[in-house]
Amino acid sequence: MPFALGSHGQQTFHRGARLAFRSLFRIAGKIRIEHLAPIPRTGPLILASNHISHFDPPILGAFFPRPVDWMAMEEMFRHPAFARALALTGAFPVHRDGTDRTALRVAVRRLKSGRTVGIFPEGGIRAGETSILEGAPMRPGLAALSLLAHAPVLPSLIVGTDRLYHPKNWLRRPPIRIVTGAPIAPEGGRDELRARIAQAFVDLKNHLLAQPGFRPEDLPKTPQARKGEDPYAKP
Repeated sequence: MPFALGSHGQQTFHRGARLAFRSLFRIAGKIRIEHLAPIPRTGPLILASNHISHFDPPILGAFFPRPVDWMAMEEMFRHPAFARALALTGAFPVHRDGTDRTALRVAVRRLKSGRTVGIFPEGGIRAGETSILEGAPMRPGLAALSLLAHAPVLPSLIVGTDRLYHPKNWLRRPPIRIVTGAPIAPEGGRDELRARIAQAFVDLKNHLLAQPGFRPEDLPKTPQARKGEDPYAKP
């Protein structure tokens, strides 16, 4: 029988997974987290982030101050054992074509119960001109979900996890940066809200570029760059 959402068994599994991932990625990389505004500790919240590697969900979930129920691609739930493990962390499946009304209803229900739902509005791993950090369009649904659930959107930027694709970098501990902005209230029309969210991602990127020691080449790279064209990957 599956665990009920919020059950003691699920909470124990979730806490254990967060602790394990936190320990693992503190060894694998130099984690630096910056919150530009206070994060609401209660009530509905949508954590929306750019997406640069398969390491993003466990890292963001491990270091975020609230448990995150990730909206994850349906393909990840096809293996029964892995699907069960994902469900125990609060994750739920979504079809990435933007028309999955079942996932939308699940997300609304969770948000209205006061939980945090995590979303990658790019719909997949993106870098360069295809990234929302460069102003590329988001998949539809984020603004609609925010308005339907009356849940603010917390924009988040993550960089550096793409370097973990190269095995040697796990020994070099590349820098991994996470920056969150101010929560965006679910106000105005859908297009207006979508524009505010989109601008927030660009603003977070510009904030990071203004930090001492951070270089434009530190921004997310293409899959080809992750596999070798990376200064941290050179012998």
